[in-house]
Amino acid sequence: MNLSLLTLNLHTYQQHPCHCSFETMHQHEREVHIIAEAIAHLGIDVICFQEVGEYMHDPITTPYGESPSNMAFRICNKLRHWGHWYHIHQDWSHIGFQRWREGTAILSRYPMRHNFSTYVSLDQRKDNYMSRNITTSCIDVPWFGLLHIANVHLSWGHHGFYEEYHNLKKLINSRLHFGVRGDLIVGDFNAPAGEHAYNHIVGNREYVDQFHELHPHRFYEPSYRGQIDGWKNFPPKRIDHIFKRNGNPIQVKSLDVIFNDDYYPIVSDHFGYLARFEMF
Repeated sequence: MNLSLLTLNLHTYQQHPCHCSFETMHQHEREVHIIAEAIAHLGIDVICFQEVGEYMHDPITTPYGESPSNMAFRICNKLRHWGHWYHIHQDWSHIGFQRWREGTAILSRYPMRHNFSTYVSLDQRKDNYMSRNITTSCIDVPWFGLLHIANVHLSWGHHGFYEEYHNLKKLINSRLHFGVRGDLIVGDFNAPAGEHAYNHIVGNREYVDQFHELHPHRFYEPSYRGQIDGWKNFPPKRIDHIFKRNGNPIQVKSLDVIFNDDYYPIVSDHFGYLARFEMF
C-alpha cells in the first residue's frame, strides 16, 4: 500500500495583502485553484495545512472551519466540486495579521478517526499570536490500519518550542492506544535543520527526518525563499518537516519540494513538501 502526504504553510491570506478581507480572499482564488489542482492531479491522499486563514468576523461554525472564508475549506470544496471527496478536520490558534483566525487543517481521502485538537503552548489566548493549537487525526489507511498524524505549527526555539514539543509528545503518546501502526509529525516547526530545536526532535532517533533520509546532501536546503515573518535578517532555512517515528512499518520512497516555481507555482511564503510512503 502506498500513501502520499503534502504539508504546506498557507501564509494566512498574506500573498496578496490588502485592507479589505473580501478583496484579499478574491485575489487568493489563484492560490486556491493551483493548490486544489495539484492535489487532484497528483492524487494526494493526506494534506496538512498550517496558517489556514479564516476571516475573524465570520461566524464560527460547528464543526470549525466551514466558513466560506476559510482557505482550507475553499480548497476542499473545490476538490469535492471536481469529484474528489476529502474529509477535513481543523481548528484555530489565534488572530493573525489583525483580521484572520489562523489555524491548522488536515484533509484526507481516507476516513479520519479520533480527530482532536488542543493547545500545546502555555498561553491559550486567541489574541496572542504565540499561542499554538495543533490538530491530530488517525487516518484509516486501507490494508494498513491507523496512521496517526499530528499537524503542527510550533514556536521558535527561544519562544516556547521546547515546552510545546514536550506537550505534543505527551499528547501523541496518549493516543497510541487506539491501535496506531504509524506515527508522523508534520508541519512548520520553526526549527531549522541542524540547529538545537531540530536536534531536540531527532537527537535520540525516536523520530527520523524524512527529507534527510532521502536527501542527506541537501540537508540545509531551505523550505522558503528570501525573508519571512519570524526569520527576518536570517538566511533562508529548512523549517518545514515530516518526521516519522523510528521503527514504524512505513518507508519513505520519495520526497519532493512542491509549490516552488519548479514543481507547481509558488502559492505561499513557504514551499510545500510532497512525500510518498510505502506502508507494510
